[in-house]
Amino acid sequence: MSHIQQEHVEQIFNQFINLNPFDAIVIVTETNNKLYVKTTNAKALTLLDKKSFTKGITAKDFFNSTNWGEIERLFSSSQNEVKFFTLTENAQLCALSVQKIEMGEELYYSIIIRQVNEYNNVEYVTTENDIAKHLLFVENYIDPIISIDLDGNILYTNNAASKKLSLENSSLIGTSLVDLIDDDYKKQFKIVFDNTLKGFPMAMPKLVINHRQFSQEPYNIKTFPTYWNNEVIGIHIILKDINDFFLADGTPFQLLSYQDELTGLFNRKALNEHWNEEISKFTDGLNVALIVADLDRFKKYNESLGKSSADLLIKMVSNRLMKLRNEFCEIYRYNGDEFVFILKFFSREEIELFANKVLLSFKEPFILDEQEYFITTSIGISISTYGHNNDLETVLHQAEQAVYYAKKNGRYHYRFYRSEMSQAFPNEVLMESHLKRAIEFDELSIHLQPQIDLRTKEIDSFEALIRWNNRKFGYVPPSQFIPLAESSGLIIQIGDWVLEQVCKNLQEWNSKGYRPVRIAVNISPKQFKEEKFALKIEQLLSKYDIEPRYLELEITESSMVNVNETHSILTKLKQLGVFVSVDDFGTGYSSLSYLKKYPIDIIKIDQSFIKDISKDEKNEAIIKAIITLSQNLGMDVVAEGVEEKLQEQFLKQHNCQKGQGYLYNKPLPVDQIIQEYLLK
Repeated sequence: MSHIQQEHVEQIFNQFINLNPFDAIVIVTETNNKLYVKTTNAKALTLLDKKSFTKGITAKDFFNSTNWGEIERLFSSSQNEVKFFTLTENAQLCALSVQKIEMGEELYYSIIIRQVNEYNNVEYVTTENDIAKHLLFVENYIDPIISIDLDGNILYTNNAASKKLSLENSSLIGTSLVDLIDDDYKKQFKIVFDNTLKGFPMAMPKLVINHRQFSQEPYNIKTFPTYWNNEVIGIHIILKDINDFFLADGTPFQLLSYQDELTGLFNRKALNEHWNEEISKFTDGLNVALIVADLDRFKKYNESLGKSSADLLIKMVSNRLMKLRNEFCEIYRYNGDEFVFILKFFSREEIELFANKVLLSFKEPFILDEQEYFITTSIGISISTYGHNNDLETVLHQAEQAVYYAKKNGRYHYRFYRSEMSQAFPNEVLMESHLKRAIEFDELSIHLQPQIDLRTKEIDSFEALIRWNNRKFGYVPPSQFIPLAESSGLIIQIGDWVLEQVCKNLQEWNSKGYRPVRIAVNISPKQFKEEKFALKIEQLLSKYDIEPRYLELEITESSMVNVNETHSILTKLKQLGVFVSVDDFGTGYSSLSYLKKYPIDIIKIDQSFIKDISKDEKNEAIIKAIITLSQNLGMDVVAEGVEEKLQEQFLKQHNCQKGQGYLYNKPLPVDQIIQEYLLK
């Protein structure tokens, strides 16, 4: 082979390994019946615990494996075998396969290695056959992958591609993919190919490869541009059985922008176009329903499991819902945890039957990392009849209103939209935009609720509570706008405003000679976890010249999950001299352990325990235990939600220090607090 030819081979192999970032790859050549390593990629060096690669090293020495005899046998195997070996010092199980590559008269072999634990986390597997089934598709898929260069020549085929596409034991490397495509699909593929090279992921619902060496079954393909140093150097092509995602509708080709990349379902853009198509074909007697299925509490899965595992759950949900598709029904992933169905039907009973099928699909648990997860969904349904309600935005909004009512009334069932739902359904987007301007338009105010000493009946502390009187919505209850502030990130800005107002009030009262009182301010988890939260408090105390003992910071148990972080912040706050209390105590997890770990001054017993005093012996026992334990640890106890004399008597009997609730007073505006409590 000439020098130029050798240079060309080197270039092809470099492209080959760069185009496949998923596997460890070792290219070997045979000389005098010995196998030598020609080149390798960084992942192979990392996987095999090697700091560098020396050209010309024998494959046996490179692998340094007691299993070399078994590995070597794969080179002469007549099948595309996958064998499992422990190749690394940390005993990680790897799957290894060998592909033959013919370059003119020269023969090379590509050794592809994959760590089993990177690919078998979709579901629990126990045997090598099970592992192989899930192993051979990049990133948890099992489909063929082909990598091609800028000219359309095949640089790489994974084992799935080799097994599924090739009917003979010969390499596809160097073959022009375009030459292998059936003439009826070449023009469509050229469009997809050209757009992918421009940087746009694409898809074709149907592609047939017409060659004696290939299976004749049609495939749906997705193409992804592959970058090296910010330039497109090739394309990854993923082939999937046409029946998995698409019905045989004759569509010539479709942009990937109509598909959700995570699940393969149609996306919002496709929903909009398909809805318009359905409406244009509307006939009297055939109705169309828009069904929204919103996963319940899925945010908790994201927070607890992390995005990667939560995405796997979304894939599993999608796979179940996909089974409901038919000629009368299509499914779309509308956003993160919300799915939409377009259902063509003739009667309301057909819709109810379908809605129950959706609910039934969530009956069985989802298995992730050998753990069962039970997910539920709430369903909202809006019916569009011939001649009415044809606008997608309107119909979709109605379905979402019905979802809101389903969630509000217990979750895991379905609701049909009714006109009266529109009157109470909050327009959260509009409300959020108003909330962003609430401080600017002076719509927020502070109310204070007294905390009474149950022994002396004196009041020397208050809790600050925020109120919002909006120019459009009027009075908005905290139960509605606080969660909106949390989810939108506005809670930090609003929380800072409350702290500033409370400090201003304390400074003003001190300058006017009012009797000193302590004000408790609720701190959101996002505020508490700010990097410089303690410094912010220190600056406020200095700015308004406030004695720290008159400021109390109420944090929730959900803020204290990270032990080291929480302890560090609380220690800094205690060094400043402010009081620290735990709000809604008893409603979270591991509550008693917090009392021991953290420097806390006050425990506030949640009102859910107080309201059932005398009705629930277990609640009484919990309250007694909290009071006794807190006192033994030198902490005060404040009972929230005290509304009846009987509750007060029970708390006094068991030595609770303070009570707060409507029995004493509701939250009052600052001016009224001054007149009723501070001037006495």
